[in-house]
Amino acid sequence: MSMVKLVNVKKSFGALEVLKGIDFEVASGEVVCIIGPSGSGKSTMLRCLNRLERITEGEIYIEDELMEKRKNGKDLEKIDPGKLQNLCCDLGMVFQNFNLFPHLSVLDNITIAPRIVRKADSAETEKRALELLDMVGLADKRDEYPVRLSGGQQQRVAIARALAMNPKIMLFDEPTSALDPELVGEVLATMQELANDGMTMLIVTHEIGFAREVADRVIFMDEGVICEQGTPQEVILNPQEERTQSFLNKIL
Repeated sequence: MSMVKLVNVKKSFGALEVLKGIDFEVASGEVVCIIGPSGSGKSTMLRCLNRLERITEGEIYIEDELMEKRKNGKDLEKIDPGKLQNLCCDLGMVFQNFNLFPHLSVLDNITIAPRIVRKADSAETEKRALELLDMVGLADKRDEYPVRLSGGQQQRVAIARALAMNPKIMLFDEPTSALDPELVGEVLATMQELANDGMTMLIVTHEIGFAREVADRVIFMDEGVICEQGTPQEVILNPQEERTQSFLNKIL
């Protein structure tokens, strides 16, 4: 069973075509790192997956269930709203800039979505939140506010917040790009732990070393298309496409 499947996915903003026909599948437990230059469509693809952006054309499946089917910016199939919400809840998203609620404590940031969206029991939600905070090494920060945390700590809270919804798939959009270099390691360590536990993950990243160590598969994107994909050994250490070679030569 595919956890994620994209079929000929296209996305345009007016006359600007950002995704030009994306096809790929992600298996259960697979860690896929997506690399490529800025403006290649990597982040847009993730945002389309969780419907922060609507695709212009193509099909998206989550766990082999149709989530979206469109052409020329119009829906070809109507998805039941309850089913759609459940599919969206299966996707956890971690952003570049944390996006924590500044007026809420760390604990409240983590518990608010399960309580409101999943209608989860408050006591169970808090118990789960404390377990997640312990997992990301921030159990002592439950009552702090985001402004009192470092960037690395905020991003680990953001990961805990996403996990609190018990997603089956985690999406990471350049999760370390806004961090000072000395804080990157603590966030990558948390993501490594998730990978070790078998979480299905799609990670847009510029951390090529991390991708080489953690990914089951690496996808290289440029100008809205997938140029090359394969194992880290194939794509990072022995790329076949000239565009992939040029990109990696500049950053390695």
